[in-house]
Amino acid sequence: MIRQGTTSLIDTEVLIPTSLEQAWDLKEKFGETASFIAGGTLMQTHWAKGFNCPLYLISLDQVNEVKGWGKDLVNGQSYTRLGASITLDFCRQNKELFHPLLVEAARNIAAPAVRNKATIGGNIANGFGDMIPALLAMDAVITVFDGNLVHLQPFYDFIKNHSQSLIISVQVPDDQTKRFFYKKLCHRESFTPSIVTVAGTFHLNEKKELSAVRLAVSGSTTQPQRLYECERLLEGSAPTNDQLQKLFQTIEEEFTPTTDVFSTAIYKKSVAANWVVSEIARLAT
Repeated sequence: MIRQGTTSLIDTEVLIPTSLEQAWDLKEKFGETASFIAGGTLMQTHWAKGFNCPLYLISLDQVNEVKGWGKDLVNGQSYTRLGASITLDFCRQNKELFHPLLVEAARNIAAPAVRNKATIGGNIANGFGDMIPALLAMDAVITVFDGNLVHLQPFYDFIKNHSQSLIISVQVPDDQTKRFFYKKLCHRESFTPSIVTVAGTFHLNEKKELSAVRLAVSGSTTQPQRLYECERLLEGSAPTNDQLQKLFQTIEEEFTPTTDVFSTAIYKKSVAANWVVSEIARLAT
């Protein structure tokens, strides 16, 4: 029998599947009244603000497929695989294991007590996590389960399509020859979304020309996005002052944040443009 409503965590039932199939079947059975949970830090902030608790929490603690890390070959290229249940603090502490941009992003997310429990899968699944711009800039891919099959897809497609599939792992290219940056503007209040987060990667040759440029941004309640026009503008060029000014204008045109109770869309555009331009200028010298 499916219960009809609860506003207290005391009334929430925790379900503990031991496989992807069992976890999926439970979500199908209970629908919107159930949520997957790993670290649970995001849900805790929602409950603290008075939001209703799910009737059912589907714990992924006993699902082996979402655990651990390793090395994979994807289209002949080496990737590091991070299970969805890996904590952000594990990423932060293991610089020798993971891409430095991933480590930098993990270091800048939340407070230590939150990072100790928050998982990379949870940060991705909420759709607005501060790890997402970094993963977009790294050309990550993601492994998901759709109820029938386990399959690999580009990370950007997963974010763009608001996929409801169960996240198994995320794979990050092992190429560490690219220059990178990650910057984040936060509120003073705890547990509020960042105002703006930007991340970027690119190769730089001996002529100071950029290639394989990837730029990603997010802003509070705005879905993270790749800046494709800005990437095309920079690709194959050695940035000049005029081109950096053009880049600034293009970011303001292409980045589409929303105005919220904390800051305006115009402000977010300005912050993102200033950061990306200054980081490109710094790293391309």
